[in-house]
Amino acid sequence: MLITAASFPTPELIKVTNNPGQWDQQEGFARFQAEAANGSVAWLGERLGAVATRAERSMAFAQLYRNLAEWRFETAHRAGGRSPNSELEQYHQSIGPHEPRTSVFGPRLRSEGGGQLDFSTRRLTDGIPTPASRQSALIGTIIEARFAADAPDSLVLQNQIDLPDQRRVNGNLLLRGLAVAHERGIPFAIDELYATKTAEHTDRWTLQAEAFGLLADLEERRSAGQAPDAEARRAFVQATYYLYQGPEFVRGGDATIRTLLVAAHARVFDEALTVMQDVDIRAMTMSQRDFTEYAVQNYALAGPSGPAATAQQTAAHRPQERANGLERG
Repeated sequence: MLITAASFPTPELIKVTNNPGQWDQQEGFARFQAEAANGSVAWLGERLGAVATRAERSMAFAQLYRNLAEWRFETAHRAGGRSPNSELEQYHQSIGPHEPRTSVFGPRLRSEGGGQLDFSTRRLTDGIPTPASRQSALIGTIIEARFAADAPDSLVLQNQIDLPDQRRVNGNLLLRGLAVAHERGIPFAIDELYATKTAEHTDRWTLQAEAFGLLADLEERRSAGQAPDAEARRAFVQATYYLYQGPEFVRGGDATIRTLLVAAHARVFDEALTVMQDVDIRAMTMSQRDFTEYAVQNYALAGPSGPAATAQQTAAHRPQERANGLERG
């Protein structure tokens, strides 16, 4: 089985223009992800073939996560210039215990010519809608629905996550109103502006360990000759949720996790997965239950794979190529 670029659809959230040429460039990054995923499957085959315990299998997936962070740093370095560069270093730099990361969502953000703060009106300026602005608006509605259901009178919603052993840990935070303003240094609340804030480092490490443990269990099933079933696929979805709720790296973590997931899926299920284009932001903002149901319904297998499919895909892509795709975040 050969993983192709079909496993990595371009996230709508990075399409901040309406320029098809820019979209073509962004789509080109999928070829680098496919190459890294194929190399990762080979690496897993060698590493997992030499281990015997659950802990060792879990450590193999954890090491792959770090290997792929180095790969993401190297691809960014090739596109962005020479080191040292503080922004480039963030691709393999861990999120600090007291340095949480925030991401903002809502209407008008990521539009062309809009999304700027107008202090006179206390709102964001309008712009030309883009795929990214529409995705940002959708995520804003998801966050608002979470507040309506779980914390109607609060500006901060603590996401809580159930683990396989019945423990519960804190995931990330969802913010709105003055809570977002405080994080961004704005003296007043802005309507329909929302944010996510990464979890505490101890909770993130717990979630990572649980994700790699689930992948280790799926590898044990594979080695025992057990065919994938609904329970196994839900376990993979849970691992996905844990990784996005407990990210490790300051920058580029989405591309790193997507590549890890496709490689791990190919290893434990012998199937090429097509990652959902919005897997990251949905896992960051939806409840565990809602994300699980959404992912079970929307995860898909890639189309035909193998040398013939790769050649066909490359031939179809060449006429539109305009850049190497390394600029993707």
